[in-house]
Amino acid sequence: MKIRHTVSKIKIAVFIAAGLLGIYAALGFYVLPMLVKSKLPAFVEQETGRKASLVAVSFDPFSLQLSLQGFELQEPDGQPFTRFDDFYIDIDALQSISQSALVIDKVSLNKPVVRIARDKGGAFNFKDLFKSNNEAEREDTAVFPLNIAKLSITEGKLDWEDVHFNSPEKEAVYPINLNIENFTTQADNSSNFGLTLELNSGGKLDWQGVIGLNPLSSSGRIKLDNVPLPRIRALALQDVVQQDLQGYELLEADYKADYADDKFNVSVNQGKFELRDFQVSETAQDKALVKMLKFAVTGVGFNLEKHELTIESVSANDADVKAWLNAEGVLNYQALLPVAKAGATPAEPEQTPWNIKVGNIVLDNFGLSFEDRTLKKPVTLTAKPINLKLENFSNTAGASLPFQLNAQVNETGSIKLDGNAVIEPLSAQLAVEVKDIALENFQAYVDKFARLDVIDGTLAVDGKVAVAKSAEDKLDIKFTGNSQIARLLTRDQLKNKDFVKWENLTLSGIDVDLTANQYSAETLTINKPYARVIIKQDKTVNFGDILIADKSVRKGKQSANVQAAKSAQTKTSKPEFKLGKIQIVDGSSDFSDLSLILPFSAQIKSLDGGASHISSDQKSTVKVDLKGTAYDLAPVDVKGEISPYLGDYDVTVKFTGMPMPLISSYMVQFAGYKVEKGKMTLELNYKVANRELTASNNILIDKFELGEKVENPNAVSLPLELAVALMKDADGKIKLHVPITGSLDDPKFSVSHIVVDALVNSIGKVISSPFRALASLIGSEQDLSTISFAAGDAVLSKQQIGKLDDLAKALKTRPVLDLEIKGAAFQEQDWPEVSDDALYDQLKRIKAAEINKQGGRKIRAEHVVISDQDYRRLMEQLFVEKFPLMVEKSLLGATRLVGSKADTSTDEFYAVAKQKLSAIIKPEEQRLKSLAAERAQAIANYIVQKGGIANERIFILDTAIDPQREGNGIVSLLSLRAD
Repeated sequence: MKIRHTVSKIKIAVFIAAGLLGIYAALGFYVLPMLVKSKLPAFVEQETGRKASLVAVSFDPFSLQLSLQGFELQEPDGQPFTRFDDFYIDIDALQSISQSALVIDKVSLNKPVVRIARDKGGAFNFKDLFKSNNEAEREDTAVFPLNIAKLSITEGKLDWEDVHFNSPEKEAVYPINLNIENFTTQADNSSNFGLTLELNSGGKLDWQGVIGLNPLSSSGRIKLDNVPLPRIRALALQDVVQQDLQGYELLEADYKADYADDKFNVSVNQGKFELRDFQVSETAQDKALVKMLKFAVTGVGFNLEKHELTIESVSANDADVKAWLNAEGVLNYQALLPVAKAGATPAEPEQTPWNIKVGNIVLDNFGLSFEDRTLKKPVTLTAKPINLKLENFSNTAGASLPFQLNAQVNETGSIKLDGNAVIEPLSAQLAVEVKDIALENFQAYVDKFARLDVIDGTLAVDGKVAVAKSAEDKLDIKFTGNSQIARLLTRDQLKNKDFVKWENLTLSGIDVDLTANQYSAETLTINKPYARVIIKQDKTVNFGDILIADKSVRKGKQSANVQAAKSAQTKTSKPEFKLGKIQIVDGSSDFSDLSLILPFSAQIKSLDGGASHISSDQKSTVKVDLKGTAYDLAPVDVKGEISPYLGDYDVTVKFTGMPMPLISSYMVQFAGYKVEKGKMTLELNYKVANRELTASNNILIDKFELGEKVENPNAVSLPLELAVALMKDADGKIKLHVPITGSLDDPKFSVSHIVVDALVNSIGKVISSPFRALASLIGSEQDLSTISFAAGDAVLSKQQIGKLDDLAKALKTRPVLDLEIKGAAFQEQDWPEVSDDALYDQLKRIKAAEINKQGGRKIRAEHVVISDQDYRRLMEQLFVEKFPLMVEKSLLGATRLVGSKADTSTDEFYAVAKQKLSAIIKPEEQRLKSLAAERAQAIANYIVQKGGIANERIFILDTAIDPQREGNGIVSLLSLRAD
């Protein structure tokens, strides 16, 4: 009975247990899934305000395995927000009890899909899922113990939609696979995980590593490969990057990160970043601004805690960069950069500086195309290939950075830099080598200030540059070396003729210190320089036509930049410069003067020499020594010293054997005559001291002959034919010494006017005293310009015959000179002597009248012969007639003078009568002219007959009565005329 009772109890217990187990099973297998399926969507909708659905739920109450199938959560507008095909969880109850933690053997999520969207206002489609809670949340720092043996997400998908940007974007991420093993929240334990995903537009993420949650930490390797840059920009950088990006990105690295004690630290090793087929354009339709086949950063090491960044290598190759300045002078890349928002607070500088090291930086086969659109004709400059290599870059103070840069410029030129640099404090030592930079490519810059075409020419520079930052935070830049411009050829755009050119210009021994404002060079050598110089009709020089005046300067305006530059210059020290020597080798020039009546041109060749001791020193003296030839015939020498700052100089210029017909134009301008023949040697010496000019002009002209006369109203009024004839010596040479003086402070001072005036005065002296010049030819000091006579006489005295002998001798040396004789008589001196002849002629007329009264043959007075008896009779008769009160009859009837015993029987009577009668005879002009003519004839006869001068060279001029004279001498005037 007892046994039965016990068995009965056991059965009851078993039935109860079975019943409970059945109930548990029924609840687990059927009731709970039904409740979850029916209540979960409603609960989710209640909590989120969104509709949810669930296709199926299965639960194994014995193994504690739960599976949800076909779950979907919609957005308020009915669109699907998230869904998954299957969610599975397997809880290990025994291990949970054993480990005092929730232990899950497996959690899997199959084919989950999430749609993330952002509207124009920047709000996400899940914003409403996070409700605000105004009550203070209770801080709970305890971590729930959880262990998951395996957690996985397979074939997940993320749909991304973003209309926040100007260009709406969509992207799908599929598949997303996540595997985590041994996930735990327990302290100091970690889990292995792996995450892979792919972008529908291209690109993969592969993330493998270890993660720990308590404390938060992770380590592993992450790789993001083949991600299209357009998608990165479109999805994340539209607000920052406005340009079109093309290419693919690779990022991979070993990392380690942790967060403990409120500090986050991350370190990276063996990092790598690449851009492939990289392009940047303003828009997708524009040509690429930057093209790069590959850009790679390898061996990246990063430590946030230690502020360290190390990179083994940075390399880029096969790149092409296009840049330009627009019409406003703004670089195109400047316009592409993002503009800082107003009111943005600048980031505070890091307290701990970063240590940055880069093993090497290599740029290979880069190309740059730069266009300057600020010019009227935009100019394009190219540089390709550009190769750059830097080694051991470090921002550590004092670290040296060796580097080399090579670039080919505009296909023909090259630039090479080789040196070392230090970042902190900034300094650099560079070797610079520039070769064959074609100057014609910079024509557009020349067009800004000159009407000049640069046809040819290359620039070369070699030397060393030193750069250092001073204590005042200013750059100290120094350069030593040489510079060269070879084969320069410029052409005048107005005349299309060569303007300035040379074979080679070399500036050697350059020493420049920009900070000290000091510039020096040893030698400036110019081989075969040439310049075309033209003086135009308005007296201006052709250089003025070539240069283009700055309109702002013409209008009295200056840009703020120019004014600021001048202001800055006044604050710095004045520039100091020094040039040891300028050497000119085989120079030449075409010179034209179109301001003359007859335009003049000359060629100067074989110009050699130069200047030395050129300096900014206020007491410096420049020494000049030049030699050349004019017209390949006449040597030209220039020597002297110039003190440019004191204004003093002593310069001598000498032309030897200059063919004067070649400078005939200047003779026409000066005197109105061409030059037929002659050679000139000219030595000019100009001295200026204390603003006072003292100069001498020594002129020697050989075999000079004037040519035809040319009308020139501005020519000097001088009888040049006579002057030339007088100035020539026995050898046919003309020697002139023309000294000039003047003050440079005189506002009317002009060297050219002074020289012309002095030359005119020198020639004028010769012309004004031609006989003195003529006498000097034979060593005589006599005044040969006049011949003296006794009163009333035309007979040459012995002294005057001597003068005529000298005159004839001098005339023989100047066969081109003719002698002009102007006979003269002076009434006051000559008439008293010739009045006796007038009285005698009057008595002859009285006698002729007596004869003619007697009848018979008539007779003219000039044919009458008067005897002494008739002379006395007619004299008495005329005297009594003219002076009756002076005579009376004596007792004997004889005529006598009143109050005197002198009668007709005495000579005294006739002497008084002759005197009185002669006194009342008026001077006869014709008789005086006859006397003057007799004197001229006497001179002419002697010169021809005794002096041996051809009669053709002697000219008697019209006589003169009382001509102007010096003193009271009775002289006939002589003059000279050039044939």
